[in-house]
Amino acid sequence: MHLIVHNGEKYISKCLEALAKQTYTNIRVRVFDNASTDSTRDLAKNMYPGAEIIKFNKNYILGGGFNRSLYYTKSPYVVGLSVDVLIAPDFIEKAVLAMEENKKAGVLQAKILRWDFEKNKKTKIIDTTGMQIFKSRRIINRGHGEEDKEQYDTPEEIFCYEGAVPFFRREALEDAKMDKFKPFYAPYTDSADRARYPYEYLDEDFIWYADEVDLGWRLRLLGWGSWYEPTVRAWHDRQTTHTLSGSHKNFIKHRKTVPAFKRKLDFQNQRLTFIKNDFWVNMLLDAPWFLKRELFLFVYILIWERSSLGAYLNIVRMLPKMIKKRRIIMNKKTVSANEMREWFKS
Repeated sequence: MHLIVHNGEKYISKCLEALAKQTYTNIRVRVFDNASTDSTRDLAKNMYPGAEIIKFNKNYILGGGFNRSLYYTKSPYVVGLSVDVLIAPDFIEKAVLAMEENKKAGVLQAKILRWDFEKNKKTKIIDTTGMQIFKSRRIINRGHGEEDKEQYDTPEEIFCYEGAVPFFRREALEDAKMDKFKPFYAPYTDSADRARYPYEYLDEDFIWYADEVDLGWRLRLLGWGSWYEPTVRAWHDRQTTHTLSGSHKNFIKHRKTVPAFKRKLDFQNQRLTFIKNDFWVNMLLDAPWFLKRELFLFVYILIWERSSLGAYLNIVRMLPKMIKKRRIIMNKKTVSANEMREWFKS
């Protein structure tokens, strides 16, 4: 169990309290602290005395912290737990069972419902049942905002997991790892850090946002699936998400609720994901849907969200590096363009 956290005093006690109630006993809990300046570490020690606490010297964000955490364990399964998530008592037990039954699942997606933290109340409103992608390359959290009426209670393969509490097969992660390149965002890391942690699982150039889509897509290209198991449950106090509605009005309304830096990163990183992982033939076949959406987004950003214009420049500047990563991925792929195309919805 890998809990990556930075200044998590608001949530960590309740998060670890839920973790302590697991029915599956063969668990090793490690708290990886991204240089917190609050009481996170003290609260973790008090709430879960058996946890191993590793303090990093800087904030590597969730992706960078997760990558480094993998050097501290060799377990066959790895749970990437976010601090604002509560897991059900049988979460690990049922997840292990599902993964043992689905040997080609690289990662398991739980049914995640909304946790109203302010009222300390678990709700029946769906947070996510995993990621879905369309021919336009719009990406959404399946079921987000819907009342749970068991409409997503069928175990099934999904396009990609969502990053709140993924349950990974270690073998799949090792298959998907890539050599770490010189970082785009200095001084996020340095040569000494790259020597100590030479591999990337989540792409650290993404910093935050869409890195789970990138990894999930890469896993799928390598023959590993994302498996949705509705009996594995958790609750998440999510602040922002990909909106479900495809209407322009709802899109604009939703975008205004997201901080500017996150909007820019989300837009930028999704396009970097396409560059790294999408088949050119599929992009060409889906060009009518893709270009229509991209034109709308460009006009929207130009008029209402100019803070995100810098994303276009960053994409151009990062393009050579993403092409290098793409070549590595495509040289290892085990699936065809036609097989991938089945996941893009109309």
